Amino acid sequence: MHTKISRFFLLTLLGTCACVPNAMAAPYALAFEAQRPIEVSASAKRFDLMAVDATRRRLLAAHSRAGTLTVVDLIDRKPAAEIHVGRSSGVAVDDGGGKYFVGTTRGVAIVDRNTLRKTGYIPTPGPADAMVFDAHDGRLYVGHDDGKALWVIDAHRGRIIGTIAIPGAHELMGIDPQAHRLYLNIKPRDEVVVIDTSTDRIVAHWPTSHTHSPHGLALDLHHRRLFVAGRSPMVSVFSLPAGKLLKGIDIGPGRVDQIAYDAAAGRLYCPSSGRLVVIGMGGKSSAVLATVKIPQGTHSVAVDPRTHWVWIAYADGKHSYVQAFVPQTR
Repeated sequence: MHTKISRFFLLTLLGTCACVPNAMAAPYALAFEAQRPIEVSASAKRFDLMAVDATRRRLLAAHSRAGTLTVVDLIDRKPAAEIHVGRSSGVAVDDGGGKYFVGTTRGVAIVDRNTLRKTGYIPTPGPADAMVFDAHDGRLYVGHDDGKALWVIDAHRGRIIGTIAIPGAHELMGIDPQAHRLYLNIKPRDEVVVIDTSTDRIVAHWPTSHTHSPHGLALDLHHRRLFVAGRSPMVSVFSLPAGKLLKGIDIGPGRVDQIAYDAAAGRLYCPSSGRLVVIGMGGKSSAVLATVKIPQGTHSVAVDPRTHWVWIAYADGKHSYVQAFVPQTR
């Protein structure tokens, strides 16, 4: 499917709340205006994970197969840099330290946040994958790609200071710095492990009963919820801190990798097999608000918390792009 767009167009509401158990009635109609795709590379290369630097107003995309970190200016909506780091996966931002971290097959690449230049690597015993930065204590938690280790890195000194054994290959993770809790998906065991970051020990195992092969993970720290999506139609929802499994959310068949949560808008975004499923989250209930058509194979998503624009990254067979979708309430 050729997805490069010459004009803006409106993607209308396709989803309904009927497919969600005990769903709330959607409080508004929701549509999305697709912006013109931004070409970031003349070659078609697969992306991995994305993040937003809200302070510097940048989109950060691990352009995995291109071996770069793609940086897009969210104000001008133009590419700012393609930084060669090696085959890339996870991305994290050290707001106070002025660094970006990128997981690569060589270790963790360090990128200067001011100059957008690679300044070095933190070597790891194996390829580095997903990661989160704990601003509370300046630690970077990095997963061993398809391995059974989570490395604890002192981000200021740039070296590994500990290793946490995990029970299987991991996917995405999220952190609650104030509660000293890190949540990590374990794919082969269909579970989330909970790590106490004050001791770096696993303190709980939560089965993702609604979700097979958990990949995507997002936190709603205001309502104290954890969302997990994967290779099955249901999104698992846990209450925090107890880990009680709540009613799942049916988003239909497909494969979900990264997911993103807009805390201010109360919306969860799940790219799945050519669709971007948009879930409205109330205090105790949920509703599928929209299903937006996106390029097949898109699995990377991030939300700009300032504008609430939703960003995806993809390749169409000829070039590589990032693209924004703007929510339109009516």
